[in-house]
Amino acid sequence: MSYPPEALEILHHRSLNSPAAFERGVSLAARLPEARHAHEADICWVAEGDGPPLLYTRHPHMMFDRLGRRAVEAGCRDGRLWRLDDALAAARGHSVVLEMKIGKGDRKAALAELVRLAGQHDAPVLIDAFSLDLLEIVRSLSPDARLSVHTGLYAPDKTTITAPGWPLVTSVPSARLPVNVISLRLYGGWHRMWPQLEAVQAAGLTPHMSRLLTPDELVEGARAPLAAIYADPEPYEAGLDALRAACAERLQPAATSDKAP
Repeated sequence: MSYPPEALEILHHRSLNSPAAFERGVSLAARLPEARHAHEADICWVAEGDGPPLLYTRHPHMMFDRLGRRAVEAGCRDGRLWRLDDALAAARGHSVVLEMKIGKGDRKAALAELVRLAGQHDAPVLIDAFSLDLLEIVRSLSPDARLSVHTGLYAPDKTTITAPGWPLVTSVPSARLPVNVISLRLYGGWHRMWPQLEAVQAAGLTPHMSRLLTPDELVEGARAPLAAIYADPEPYEAGLDALRAACAERLQPAATSDKAP
């Protein structure tokens, strides 16, 4: 396997969930110009009652943690949350990842609004989820959207799906996935991840990786044949020098990888 033919992309985890998080994410991105950068938002929604669907940025704590319209508006006023349209306006010119989470009301109406807002953004947008149901709705609404699924186990025949709902864990045919990108989660060591990376590339899909929780894991991810890795602020900042060196290695003309990191 070889590196993608461009710089690694760092996906700043949850950096678009609030104004303060975005300010920090932009600052951290500026410290590593050897990489490309995108900012991730967790997207929840209210699509019931009076008014149009309200999409907002928030990482819920559990599958029943769904805010009502008044609570969302209060959170936006005090800076804990962001309306999605305001978040995208602030992120003008920046690539973004919009991870669909949970909400109240008509999912299709909410996701139609998500697709509309994503289509107005002036930089690349990746729409992401754990839920295959949500991804299939978005694909039906936007055949050309760039979509990603998070999974802890991808194989040529089956992919493990874990998402709010029932059953909590299920396996689906990999050929059924309506996505362009597979966002692998680092579980159980790199020896488990390498066959999955090979399978993703063999399927003609783009490999990303999340759950890189330490500086060393981030550096290993930067040296693997991944197009993008998710980074939280603390391990990113702590491992910045080593991460910078790993990103620079990828930009060398002869940079290749034929073994696990």
